[in-house]
Amino acid sequence: MIKIFCKDCIFWDITHRGSLTKAREGRCRRHAPTPVSETMDEDAGTIWPATFDDDWCGEGRLHGEGANEDILIDLAPAPKPEKQTPPKRDL
Repeated sequence: MIKIFCKDCIFWDITHRGSLTKAREGRCRRHAPTPVSETMDEDAGTIWPATFDDDWCGEGRLHGEGANEDILIDLAPAPKPEKQTPPKRDL
């Protein structure tokens, strides 16, 4: 398995360009953002995971590597279960 770093991933969005002593920072957009609030009665919004350019997760995709097909498969509705009829009972 090839390790794809965040900086090379199609899902990574740079938020801070970095400096000589600090790596570039960004947000991973691979999955939907997660809620931030600690309790159900408050709404603090949502966030995408913050990562550095040299982080990696195992789900990264290089540009032009077919990421669009994977997204469409992930977003496809689940198949409906087959309708089952109850067994007939003799009276």
